[in-house]
Amino acid sequence: MNNKLKTWQSGMIIGALMGLVVSMFNQRERESFKNSSKKTYNQIKHIYKHPSESVRQLRLKIDQVNKGTDNLIDQIEQVQRLIDKVDQGQKK
Repeated sequence: MNNKLKTWQSGMIIGALMGLVVSMFNQRERESFKNSSKKTYNQIKHIYKHPSESVRQLRLKIDQVNKGTDNLIDQIEQVQRLIDKVDQGQKK
C-alpha cells in the first residue's frame, strides 16, 4: 500500500514537471510564468521583511470577510422573514 502511494505521488510530480516543461515551449506561457514568479517572489520578500504589516493586512482582510459574512447573514434573514410573511398570508 505504501509503495502504491509513493508511486502515485512520484507520478503526480513527474506529470506536473512534464506539463511545466511542455508549457515552456510557448513564449506567452514562459512570460506569464516569469512574471508570476517575480510577483510571488516580491510578495514573499515583502512579507519576510515586514511581518507585522503583513499580519495587520491579514487581520484587516479577515475583518472585511467577517463583515461581509454578517451582511450576507442579515440579508438571508430578511429574505427568510419575507418568505415567512408570504407563507402566513397564503395560509389565511
